[in-house]
Amino acid sequence: MQLTYKYRLKPTKAQLTTIVAHLELCRRQYNYRLGERFRWWEATRTPINACPLIVSIVPVEEIYQNIPLTRVQTRDGRKKDESGNPLTKKGDIFSNIEGGYVQWQTIQLADLKNTKKLFPDYKVLDSQVLQDVARQS
Repeated sequence: MQLTYKYRLKPTKAQLTTIVAHLELCRRQYNYRLGERFRWWEATRTPINACPLIVSIVPVEEIYQNIPLTRVQTRDGRKKDESGNPLTKKGDIFSNIEGGYVQWQTIQLADLKNTKKLFPDYKVLDSQVLQDVARQS
C-alpha cells in the first residue's frame, strides 16, 4: 500500500525566477526577524559573573524601550464561547510582555504591515507566507 506520493516540479524559466525571488524575500525576512531578537538579547543580557541574584543590572526601562508594551485587537476573535459570542472583541488591549517574557511572535506579526509599506518588494508575497516566516524565526 502506497501512503505517500512524490512530486517533481518542472517549472518554466519564468516560474523559476518567481520562485527564486520569493525564496530570497523569505530568507531576508527570516534573517531580519531572527536578528531583531538577537539584537534585543545582546542589548539586554549581562555576564553571569556580574549579575546580581536579586535584580537585573540593566534597568527595565532600557530592556523594553523599543518594544510596544500593549497591542489592540483589530477585529473580533474567531474563537467563540458557548453562546456564540467572540472571546476577544475588537478594541481589547493585551500586553506584549507576559511574565517578563516578550511575545516576539505577536510583535513581529503586527509589524508585517509596516514591512510591506517600507519595502514594496514584499507586496508580491501573500500575507500568509510572511506570517509563516515570522512564526518560524
